[in-house]
Amino acid sequence: MHALRSIPVALVLGACASAPPAPSAEPFVVMSWNVRYGTASDGADRWAERRDGLVTAIHAAAPAILGVQEALAPQLEFLAARLPGHMRVGQGREGGDRGEHCAVFIEAARFELVEHGDFWLSPTPELVASTGWDAALPRICTWVALRERASGRELTIWNTHFDHRGAVARERSAELIAQRLALRPGPHLLFGDCNCGEQSAPIAVLRQAGLRDTFRDVHPTATAVGTFHAFRGGTGGDKIDYVFADAGFTTVAAAILSQPMASGRWPSDHHGVVATVVFRAP
Repeated sequence: MHALRSIPVALVLGACASAPPAPSAEPFVVMSWNVRYGTASDGADRWAERRDGLVTAIHAAAPAILGVQEALAPQLEFLAARLPGHMRVGQGREGGDRGEHCAVFIEAARFELVEHGDFWLSPTPELVASTGWDAALPRICTWVALRERASGRELTIWNTHFDHRGAVARERSAELIAQRLALRPGPHLLFGDCNCGEQSAPIAVLRQAGLRDTFRDVHPTATAVGTFHAFRGGTGGDKIDYVFADAGFTTVAAAILSQPMASGRWPSDHHGVVATVVFRAP
């Protein structure tokens, strides 16, 4: 913006009028998955027994952008090694590589990293490892501003995991994220394990902020939508995992990945959620 101040307005307008339009954006796949922390004593469902199946499911969906929740540093290193075309962004909720992450993996050939950061879901969001309201644990949100290389279109990704116990904390966390979204230009995609169902107060806050569940764009009347299954499978119960989009995106397809691995067990205690989206015309 500063450089334009020294250029005559007529030249600026002429340049804008004659510039070719940006190429039409192509749809891309986005995915959110709570991968269950890798040090849990899960017996036959422990990380070492399911990590290859998780990667197989990720590869099958081929997400350009993947947000994971609950992942510890060794799990992220494993995923990064098997997603060599993706760059990884985000720190742990205890700071640095410590604690669970809400990391984002971005297809580097398609998107350029513009800016990124993290904040904590608390009244002091810049304070590392801060715990907010009635939350049982520190909670974090990682955000990433990207530019699509082919079209020049920009977007911001947000990835988070709301507290599993604190009802007040979940609602305040949604309000905090809504405030942060409003401070940045869109379009926006929000990934997350919100630990609350579709009719809850936190989800209402996110809807009021202009976000909509991409799954419901495609499946407005579906009832078998549960995403937490405790390694038992099935889609009963509430949908608590989401890919939200704002008005800057059209949803082309969406699904809950409820299929078991080849072993008959599941890649995580949550089903992954996936959507295919495309930029709307400016």
